[in-house]
Amino acid sequence: MTRWSRESRVFPDDFEYDFVGPDRGWNYEPSRAEVFKQFRSPVYTTDAQGWLTYYNDAAAELWGYRPELGKARWCGSWRIFTTDGALLPLDQCPMAVAIKEGRQVRGVQAVLERPDGTRIPFMPYPTPLWDASGTLVAASNVLVKITHLAKSDLPDIVAETWAELTPDPMLAGWGPDDLTACLQAALAAQADVEFGYQIDCERLDDWSGTATEKERILDQLEHKRQRQRAVLNVRLEQLQQRATEIMARGQSEAEQRARTLWSSSTALH
Repeated sequence: MTRWSRESRVFPDDFEYDFVGPDRGWNYEPSRAEVFKQFRSPVYTTDAQGWLTYYNDAAAELWGYRPELGKARWCGSWRIFTTDGALLPLDQCPMAVAIKEGRQVRGVQAVLERPDGTRIPFMPYPTPLWDASGTLVAASNVLVKITHLAKSDLPDIVAETWAELTPDPMLAGWGPDDLTACLQAALAAQADVEFGYQIDCERLDDWSGTATEKERILDQLEHKRQRQRAVLNVRLEQLQQRATEIMARGQSEAEQRARTLWSSSTALH
């Protein structure tokens, strides 16, 4: 039986060699974050419960701000709407459906709203991610910005709620009852603007991100508020002008009736 020793030249001394790991290109598997960094389209990931774990710069640019990882859930959009303009709760957005039902969601169009009120149509591609045992461990979503919606066009102003409050050329034909109803709607809309602004600001009460990002979001919210108020102020000015015209016309008609009655009375005598 042959006995091998350290002196044997069949196996040289181990200390004569430096064993190092293989090159990066050999059997290298990049991390998920490294893979997503290569995406030029907006993309983000969540954990199995839907809490954001990563997003790239393109996603932050699309959303209009940088949501906090681990605190934003389902999506980084400030708000999401359907193509018909209805508000879509975030826990019902395509990413939430994909995670809750464990399936890919395709062929869906939606509209996201930035903090400044700008609305952008997009198509999401939420995809659940499983580990080797088949357990859902995360999800990814690629957001593709689209220029045309299949069902309807978006208004130019920040919210469809105010579409009926924009200047209307038919306003000149309105009477007192019409003016009263429109005035009530405009005043209610003004209250909604202030209430919505307050609610948006309260969303930042627990903000733990950078102060610079928080200030940027607040500036966008204020910009949205001023845009909505400007639309309503135009309508209120129109209403005031129309009310003045009606009052002046009513006074003129009353004076004319008085003169007619006076002339009739004089003729009888």
